[in-house]
Amino acid sequence: MATLQKIRNKAVLLTIVIGLALFAFIIGDFLNSGSSLLRQSQEQIATIGDYDLDYKDYEARILEMEEVYKIQSGQSNIDDAVMGQIRESVFETIVREQLLAQQAERLGVTVTSKEIFSMVNGANVHPLVMQLPIFQNPQTGQFDRSIMMNFLQTIQLDDLSAYDPEAQKQIQDLKAYWLFWENNLKYTRLEEKLNTLLTKAVQANSLDVEVQFANRIDQVDFAYVVKPYQMLSDSLFKVSDADVKKRYSLKKERYFQRPYRSASYVLVNVTPSQEDQQAVETRVNSLRDGFATTTEPAVFANTNSDDAHVDCYLANSLFSETIKTFLASGNAFLEPTFSDGAYQMARVLSRTVAPDSVKANQIVLPLDATTKADSLLNVLRKGADFKTVAAQVNGGGNPDMGWFREIDAMQMGEDFLTACFNASKNAYFTVKTKYDLRIMQVTEMTKPVAKTKLALITQRVVPSSTTYSNLYNALNHIVAENQDAKSFFEAAAAAGYEVQQAPYLHETDATLAEIPQMRQAVRFVFNNDINTVSPILENSSNQFLVVGVTAVNDGDYQSLAVVEPALRTELINERKADQMVKDITGKNLTSLAQFSEAEGLRIDTAKYVNFSLRRITGVGEEPALIAAAMKAEPNKLSGPVKGKNGVYMFQIVSKTKSEEAFDAIMEKRNWDSNNLYRIMYQGFDALRKASKVEDNRIRFY
Repeated sequence: MATLQKIRNKAVLLTIVIGLALFAFIIGDFLNSGSSLLRQSQEQIATIGDYDLDYKDYEARILEMEEVYKIQSGQSNIDDAVMGQIRESVFETIVREQLLAQQAERLGVTVTSKEIFSMVNGANVHPLVMQLPIFQNPQTGQFDRSIMMNFLQTIQLDDLSAYDPEAQKQIQDLKAYWLFWENNLKYTRLEEKLNTLLTKAVQANSLDVEVQFANRIDQVDFAYVVKPYQMLSDSLFKVSDADVKKRYSLKKERYFQRPYRSASYVLVNVTPSQEDQQAVETRVNSLRDGFATTTEPAVFANTNSDDAHVDCYLANSLFSETIKTFLASGNAFLEPTFSDGAYQMARVLSRTVAPDSVKANQIVLPLDATTKADSLLNVLRKGADFKTVAAQVNGGGNPDMGWFREIDAMQMGEDFLTACFNASKNAYFTVKTKYDLRIMQVTEMTKPVAKTKLALITQRVVPSSTTYSNLYNALNHIVAENQDAKSFFEAAAAAGYEVQQAPYLHETDATLAEIPQMRQAVRFVFNNDINTVSPILENSSNQFLVVGVTAVNDGDYQSLAVVEPALRTELINERKADQMVKDITGKNLTSLAQFSEAEGLRIDTAKYVNFSLRRITGVGEEPALIAAAMKAEPNKLSGPVKGKNGVYMFQIVSKTKSEEAFDAIMEKRNWDSNNLYRIMYQGFDALRKASKVEDNRIRFY
């Protein structure tokens, strides 16, 4: 009855719930349509002009780039830093492709498949193709067209049944690799076409080059005295807020910025406690007697060390300072020693004097090919060329192994190492490795050095779980009691934590104040409001971090409040310049020496100044001074000139004119060449600014 009564009491609520359910059922299609739009909005990672970049498409391009990186670098694993670079590179590539494609469509510019074919297989293979490592001859290091053609023929095969599954996958991976670069070729050619249109429209004319030539051939040397603006007190000159605001409006484009945010943070490095060090010391000491007496020290070390046993000779110079000192003592056993954050013990297994590195040729045979090896040895010892024989036996492969140390070839086995590092130069010999039989010839070797085979136990002192928990809990207690950034940082500072600043953070930053693996902190700063404080964030470097948002600068321009001090200084300096010019003019000066003595300022000299310069050596960027100097008469006091750093008085010492003949064709070529990169860079930059590029990746990464 009690249950029934509860149901009756809630009858109105049940009616409402059922009614809402029926309503949802009736308009289900409408809601589904709306939810699809919502999902699209949620998955939209960026807007580039009239193109919306979807999260899944972006992820697919990132995966593609990962595979390309692995093939290019030969690495199978990608660390966080490289992964961040890949994400940024992919995004910038997509932006470039979309803006170029949209602009090309408006202009009617296209790239045909025939053009791409010509870039790959034409008389002049495009540099982008020639630089691919996969098409370079391993012996010459140069682009090899035959290697490229074999590659392209293989990846275009429709029937791969002749290959085993692993080979089929490799061919499919290489096909995807090539399609990546083929897409790059398309947009590279498209960009080249658009750049050609742009640069042809901005070529030098005759008047341009005549002025450029004249600006370059006339040069002056002059002596000068500068009266710096700081000689007058700022307090003598008043600048109103209205003046500052007016100047900001006039020069606002100067303050275009990349949006950024500011943050404060507390960083805690999780380091071992005294108890942690004592625990490792006790553990190492407990192993001491067993290690000193065991008949299998290498096995004992391998079982009890943080590092795997190195079963080969190493040059004594390669060891740490602690081990080098021990080896120099001549002792056979190193007592437990603490150095560089770890305890170590060691036993000398054997010592030798031998080359640290050797360079060798090889012919690889099956393990059971002893008879064939003997026959080939006879051929070589009778004077046959090693590379020729190796090419016949191993199918043209390069027999040169290059330089290697024992540690580089450990996987070949002890017999291989012993034979190679005790061989006579240029002698032929056979040796069995773990995998095959090899005919070897050591062609070069370094000078013999002292080397040691060592059984080494290393146990590093690292923070224990107790230490980790104690540091975490102490910081988390402050976070829990202070839910906003201002109160948290005040409490953290009172508790002895150092509060640090990260004044300029951008959405694409992977680190915060160079603290590694802190993309999560950057995302927190950009996804939260001012005075918000984060929970404890961690990275794999044993660091805790709490970050708080202190300022948001998401506008396209620096705010008036930010640039106000610089603008005020600029305006004050202009007023100082007016006052200085008035004072100098009223003194009726006749020589530079007179001005120097009156102001207590030294005379300096500027040489080889011409109108094409942007900066004067020892002076800096002073365009007004350059212009005045080029017009001034020799041996006459000139000025005053209002500069960026102060007011200048000067006197021309000499004027010279180059005897270089004017060559209009060469001048135009130089003009166009010097401006080519600037025009292309600024052209794309202008296109990007004029297009709508909205980056929302901070929501996802």
